[in-house]
Amino acid sequence: MQGEHWDVSQSEETSGTRLSFHCWPSSRLEATRCVAPIGALYTPLKKLPASCAPPAALQYDPIRCSTATCHAVLNPYCQVDFRTKLWVCPFCLTRNHFPPHYAENISEQNLPAELIPQFGTCEYELPSVPPAGPPAFVFCIDTCAHVEELTELADSIQQILNLLPEDSLVGLVTFGTNVQVHELGFEGVPKAYVIRGNKEYGPQKVGQLLGCGGVKVAGNRGAPPAPPAPPGQHNMQQQPHQQQNEMPGQQVLRRFLLPVSECSMTLEGILEDLRKDPWPVPSDKRVARCTGCALSVATSILDLALPRSGARVMMFVGGPCTSGPGAIVSRLKTEDIRSHAEVGV
Repeated sequence: MQGEHWDVSQSEETSGTRLSFHCWPSSRLEATRCVAPIGALYTPLKKLPASCAPPAALQYDPIRCSTATCHAVLNPYCQVDFRTKLWVCPFCLTRNHFPPHYAENISEQNLPAELIPQFGTCEYELPSVPPAGPPAFVFCIDTCAHVEELTELADSIQQILNLLPEDSLVGLVTFGTNVQVHELGFEGVPKAYVIRGNKEYGPQKVGQLLGCGGVKVAGNRGAPPAPPAPPGQHNMQQQPHQQQNEMPGQQVLRRFLLPVSECSMTLEGILEDLRKDPWPVPSDKRVARCTGCALSVATSILDLALPRSGARVMMFVGGPCTSGPGAIVSRLKTEDIRSHAEVGV
């Protein structure tokens, strides 16, 4: 597999990985002589041939190396002693015992899926991991783009909403000179919070700016108790107190990140009324596009609402970032954007 017959894409087609090396160094001295760092690019959702992976996900936890600093997973490159029911970790060379349910049935003719030579990639569904919950999407739209592009983008996102599962959580952030976080849980009229786009914000600061601080407001100790309200007004007075006692993540889920089945009409109305950024742009300057700030706000919203959970920020950008964190070019048109020729020098 070396020399002129080496095909760098063959490994990627059969295992979903692209390696930065052909041979693993056999000693520390050889490792120090490697020109490029040892690494790999892995494509988690790549469709593999049926002969290169198990037909279905394995419904159990993987077998791991017993060394506290290793924890490598049992794989086809491990040496197996079928007589003593041991396997040797190829990374730390530790001899590990098979679990009883493996040791009873394993043999050279009866191998588990993770030891079959052609199954270099195995997918596990871990029973010990709790359900991740519904998927979450935050759409970040650049309003500095042309009106025709915004119209087509709004139509495409409306089609996407119809294809998402009904329990999917969705949020909307638009940005130009400033960042607008749209409150999808507010009924009646469109409502958005405007955040300056020339700085970066952390999750706690975004929670404060959106009114999701989770701070319980205490009443005056010396004030007399309020008189009882009529039956029709009882719930209206209790609702603000319940909102004040909510955690920031719960308030975000109730106001800004809602299931698509509950906010599709509100979201479609906002997309239909989407307009170009109204801030004036001098003829000698570029538009102020705060892409980095919008991205930090979107990730902060997900951090507050879904900590340690998977989610996706879908960024639709019409040009380079010119304002705030992540700016790659000045707003002055006299300053050109760096080209590939300058990067390669």
